[in-house]
Amino acid sequence: MDIETVEETEDVLKLKVEGINEAVANSLRRSMMIKVPTLAIKELDVVKNESGLLDEVLANRVGQIPFTIPKNVDEESQVNIALTQEGPGTVLAEDLKADNDEAEPVNPETVLVTLKEDQGLDFEATAVLGTGEEHAKHQGGTVGYEKLDDETYQFRIESTSGYSNEDLLETAIQTLKEELDVFEEAVAEL
Repeated sequence: MDIETVEETEDVLKLKVEGINEAVANSLRRSMMIKVPTLAIKELDVVKNESGLLDEVLANRVGQIPFTIPKNVDEESQVNIALTQEGPGTVLAEDLKADNDEAEPVNPETVLVTLKEDQGLDFEATAVLGTGEEHAKHQGGTVGYEKLDDETYQFRIESTSGYSNEDLLETAIQTLKEELDVFEEAVAEL
């Protein structure tokens, strides 16, 4: 197998991978999208919502915001997040405050809601690690590929989850290796 960088920008990585078949290409794509753990809000407790959004709509918007993953966070951990804001003004993802300084919104300029004069917003939330298998908000990125010939594929990788594109690829490959090891052990026990 041979991997070559075709193009790399701040947001997108294009790779040409030779020596694989469609099953391997699709496994890589799916692994990057749904197997890599990401950090997103699971529960949101609204204390005050005087905005124009229903609590459920607000919770859905906030729940879709990916956060960078602190080094000390694992599957058993949670990150507490809070927001208190008074209008008038636009509430952005960067206004969310986490109890772990390493957990920051991946896209801090994301607009959550606009508050008018005399409107306020106050909530607490809990973010956890999850995968795209559990919920779409935990997808690692947008990944596609194009078949160039029988054993050559060009991938387009755009991480949306706090990983660099290279880290997303490496983590996905490591996850695939671990799953194959478990499968091999299960077959050996037959």
